[in-house]
Amino acid sequence: VPCVNLEKFKAESNLNMVTCGGQATVPIVNAIHRVVGAKYAEIVACIASKSAGPGTRQNIDEFTQTTAKALEVVGGAKKGKAIIVLNPAEPPIMMTNTVYVEVEKPDEKSIIASVEEMVKDVQSYVPGYQLRVPPILEGNKVTTIVQIEGAGDFLPKYSGNLDIITSAAAGVAEKLAIMILRGEIAA
Repeated sequence: VPCVNLEKFKAESNLNMVTCGGQATVPIVNAIHRVVGAKYAEIVACIASKSAGPGTRQNIDEFTQTTAKALEVVGGAKKGKAIIVLNPAEPPIMMTNTVYVEVEKPDEKSIIASVEEMVKDVQSYVPGYQLRVPPILEGNKVTTIVQIEGAGDFLPKYSGNLDIITSAAAGVAEKLAIMILRGEIAA
């Protein structure tokens, strides 16, 4: 997830991308975790059924397991859970991700500031990434919603799930190229 852990792996010769749902939600979980600690994170990734190809459909279990693990390992939550919904609505919906985080030390101002900063970081390589519902704090539970609208260049705008993963990969490549040109890492 470029805005969360690229710096840690910049010298590696082989990098793998987290799922589209992970690219959308791990930054939010990490933003919350870095200021108040995350005991538990649960996400619901809702994508247009039309944007889910056979690979996605055949690997739903892998998606949920990999995304849940990313919420923990990359996002910082002690425990993570991921759910994916393939929504058949017409017209197709934009990719919408609901993020629930149980926090250790509730602090609404810190959470909101950190999430807003992280959203700007993600928008630097995924312009269609939007905070649709700012963090809502109820006791020690934070709820927020992000939405991804695809650029619409080659795929429909509702295919934000496809745009975010390709934009994240391109963002990583661009950042690594700059680091190589500056001599910060070897080619």
